[in-house]
Amino acid sequence: MKKTTALATVLPLAPLSVYAYRLLQKKRSAVPQNYDVFLSFRGPDTRTGFTDFLYNSLVAAGIQVFRDYDSIPVGEQIGPEILKAIESCRIAIPIISEQYAQSKWCLRELTEIMDCQKRDGKSVFPVFYKVHVGDIHRQHVSFKKALCKPEMQISAKEMKKWWNAFTSVAKIKGWVSQTIADGHEAELVKMIVAKVSSDLKMVWIERLPTFIGSVHLHFSEKKRRESKCQVFLAFRGPDTRHSLAAFLRVSLKLEGIRVFDDDDPSLIGKDIDNEIYDAIDYGKISIPILSEDYASSSWCLNELAKMVECHQTKGQKILPIFYKIKSSHVQHLSGVFGRRILRHRDLVDATTYERWEQALRKVGTFKGWVSDRIANGYEGELVKRVVNVVSKLVKESPNTCRTIPST
Repeated sequence: MKKTTALATVLPLAPLSVYAYRLLQKKRSAVPQNYDVFLSFRGPDTRTGFTDFLYNSLVAAGIQVFRDYDSIPVGEQIGPEILKAIESCRIAIPIISEQYAQSKWCLRELTEIMDCQKRDGKSVFPVFYKVHVGDIHRQHVSFKKALCKPEMQISAKEMKKWWNAFTSVAKIKGWVSQTIADGHEAELVKMIVAKVSSDLKMVWIERLPTFIGSVHLHFSEKKRRESKCQVFLAFRGPDTRHSLAAFLRVSLKLEGIRVFDDDDPSLIGKDIDNEIYDAIDYGKISIPILSEDYASSSWCLNELAKMVECHQTKGQKILPIFYKIKSSHVQHLSGVFGRRILRHRDLVDATTYERWEQALRKVGTFKGWVSDRIANGYEGELVKRVVNVVSKLVKESPNTCRTIPST
């Protein structure tokens, strides 16, 4: 399939922009080839399986993809040619497999990718292939052990640089393979191709004549503002993601309420921490679902501290759900709940730990819902009550949303 035909399919152009589009195509063909996508992967893990399927699917969609063994001209040095490909590509897709961090080549590629992202704003869409994102943050010991082998010959400075790149990519929203369609990789590949095609379409729009491009971007920005969430729903994934949190999110959306969804495909490639903090900062209401293990998650604690800060500085609403725990356990950091936060005492600095403690104690004093006390624990009734209160609050002006409702 010719590149022009594929892009014309991906990007339906208005008649006014056809001439500009053809000029861009002619200009592109007159300069040295730049790749659309760079695939970074550890060969023994995925080369003949997932990566091969992804590569061929992208190429079939008319996308120019760099993959080391069939993109480097014979006689070229591998290192410089790979770095050149990373710099020139529009999108980098690191496929983080279980043994990815034990490859010097993979880590060099990833470091360059993350440097380009920070320096040039390059799009990075990570695929966490049969690994959990949280595991990456806990792999420091095994990471150092693998790289300290005599045959690796790695300096402490280089090791630190590689580790920073490795942990930075974990902060970017990507795809976790085993959570997509119950691990069916064909569906994951479809999603990646669709996302890449969509982003490449935006690249061409931004390069169109100023008036055409600015009009499109104006409406895109307007749509983005209008889609900002009104409610931020916070929870510890393993506890309630597929039960209470899922039911509550769906029920709120059915009422026309915009709820932040960390599974939104539009978040792919973005720093998920920044997106979360922005959603909390923008929204009117935050609903933390405080389960027994909530305080064992540093991500949950950071989110909660941000909620409390917005409550104190902007009067934003916090409606806690005490899920199968007592509100007093949160307020006084007692029982099993209190023991969960103690695990962090020696892992973070004193200022951060104190900030988390104060946030928990503060939220423990707020009027909310104790799940076990609502209709003898029937969660459907709990959701109805939460949706009813939230629906009333989002219709009010911010200045009238500060009184805690009776629940």
